[in-house]
Amino acid sequence: MSKGQIRYLRPKEIEGLEIQEVINSNHSFPNHTHGFHSVGVMESGGCYCRRPGAGSSFVRGGEIALFNPGLVHSGVLTNSETEITYRVFSFENPLIKKALQDLAEKDGLPEFSSVVIEDKLTTGTLIQLGQVVSGQSSQLALDTALARAAAALLTRHCDTTSKVPRTNEPAAVKQAREYLNENLSSKISLDELSKVAGLSRYHLLRVFRKNTGLPPHSYHLQQRLEHAKRLLRSGLSFAETALQSGFSDQSHFTNTFRKYTGATPSQYTNI
Repeated sequence: MSKGQIRYLRPKEIEGLEIQEVINSNHSFPNHTHGFHSVGVMESGGCYCRRPGAGSSFVRGGEIALFNPGLVHSGVLTNSETEITYRVFSFENPLIKKALQDLAEKDGLPEFSSVVIEDKLTTGTLIQLGQVVSGQSSQLALDTALARAAAALLTRHCDTTSKVPRTNEPAAVKQAREYLNENLSSKISLDELSKVAGLSRYHLLRVFRKNTGLPPHSYHLQQRLEHAKRLLRSGLSFAETALQSGFSDQSHFTNTFRKYTGATPSQYTNI
């Protein structure tokens, strides 16, 4: 009987994404399939991924298992591996299809080219996605983490052809920055920002960071904190400052303010 801890994350802000977190499990899976593109990140331990007629692959800690929709496989622990910790990211087909259309000159659905891979960059983007979903994150931060993970999976482990944008990049980044600066208290999505800039979400992420040194959600957060400092110096209350700076509540504002300034709002205003 399995004794592992299991948690499912289904962020309402990202329709079609499910993350299963499993800690210290000893459960083995019989032959089964996934209805969507699923990506398993093995964090510790390891197990065999067995495919009927195709042999077995061993997934170790730090490696990733990529499952196309409908791929029959099992997950079997070895005698020496009594417990494993892993996360499974499931992307519903419309979510993957939209990412592929946005990222590459292809329609339809892609297929992963391998089953077990070791790729620190892709693993990092998936872990970051899990952390952002678990945390109290903005829509823009969620969109950015999802886009980075999707881009890593699709460009590095599927057959895709990147588009060649013809948009003036510096002008597009300037438009995006101005829009973020003008909407400090608003919840902005990456789709919304990409329309303003006239770039795909993935291209915008690349050129925005290249030109500013930060991804859009981090840039927006920095501008919101600078705005909050001005409001605090003007004598506005902590609660109203949090509201006008786009924070969900005063506690979230205080924790974020202290993280980036090293001081609480009270310390900043010497109260």
